[in-house]
Amino acid sequence: MAVENASEVVGFDADAACAATHSAVSGTLRSFVEFDAERFQPLYVDDSTLSFYGDEDHMRAHFARLHSYLYLDLAEMDLFTEELFPVADRVHYITTALDLFKLVRIYHGEEGVFVALDHDEPVTPVVEAVEGAIRNGG
Repeated sequence: MAVENASEVVGFDADAACAATHSAVSGTLRSFVEFDAERFQPLYVDDSTLSFYGDEDHMRAHFARLHSYLYLDLAEMDLFTEELFPVADRVHYITTALDLFKLVRIYHGEEGVFVALDHDEPVTPVVEAVEGAIRNGG
């Protein structure tokens, strides 16, 4: 059974961003996780993704491990905005495409969402859906 939780970590309406992402995805939304520097909360995890772990406790442990590497994204963002492209103000999102799926981290200041999609899912509609939900306050 899919995991569904209410937002409790970020200052923007992550529940609305999750709903907008569901609408924007043409394939499968595998997971949608909100995060800040200290915490994370899976708002949605589909059955297929949950089956990789066996149970929700193992999934949360793996997600905690992923979250512990957040500093790498922050360092990469600083590298791009401070060193490589100082004319840019901020990094909006970072995408990692693996052979099985695609991971998208969408940032809003020091918080954001982590989305897992089918490998061939377009990223731009998902980013626009999340940013639109944030901009519209839900």
